[in-house]
Amino acid sequence: MDFRETRVVTRLSASIETDDFAAAAGLGERLIGEFEATEVEICRADPVDGRRGFSVSVGYRTLPSDGEEPADTLHRAAVPALFHFGLNAAFFEIHGTPETGHYGSYEAGDTQVDGFTLYSLMATFGGTDPREPAYVPRHDFTPRADTDVISRVHLYVPTDDLRAAIRLCGATATDLSASLIRVSTDTGPCEAVLLSAFPAAAGETGAEALNRVEGELNGRLSQVGMSVRAIHTGLEDDPFSTEPG
Repeated sequence: MDFRETRVVTRLSASIETDDFAAAAGLGERLIGEFEATEVEICRADPVDGRRGFSVSVGYRTLPSDGEEPADTLHRAAVPALFHFGLNAAFFEIHGTPETGHYGSYEAGDTQVDGFTLYSLMATFGGTDPREPAYVPRHDFTPRADTDVISRVHLYVPTDDLRAAIRLCGATATDLSASLIRVSTDTGPCEAVLLSAFPAAAGETGAEALNRVEGELNGRLSQVGMSVRAIHTGLEDDPFSTEPG
């Protein structure tokens, strides 16, 4: 995605206590509709943190007005979310400097909303790159191991509707035991990234586990009715660090 440095992306992050991906996806669709979001992330909670369920994040974009100061743009970008959730704008703080860049965040604790908890609101210039590194827990909420194989699958989704894209990716996310899915749109079809963590089988070496997972992924993706842009596997949690070719 091409996030221009002048564009502000406001990102809302919520947690929902459910083991059902469909329920988490439903929250994502709800937030997309409420904020006309252009990006969404759904991720299983890490059991190491003592939580279950999912975190759901959406991002919407705001363009600065001519002559507007960065702090004013950030405040204006956050207003729709602050107003929507009845948050006190006095707790929305601006951080950074002209040299390091500015961003805004809401730090007033978890906010209970109908069916979920809002735990973060941030506004940043340029947004975030959907390929940035991410830690991914296992699909079954069991603790991760150093021998787990991490997979990263990039898909082009044949729709520019973010909510429809989530529905189209749901079956694939299940087939790949994906614990994290990111979907974004700019102009044209949506792009989706799915991350999974596969435990090594008993007695497998790292190379053997990688070969097995790669074969399983290729078999499952051969049935997907979407364009597969790239598949990457590794034994480290930096699967987004390499731009797919």
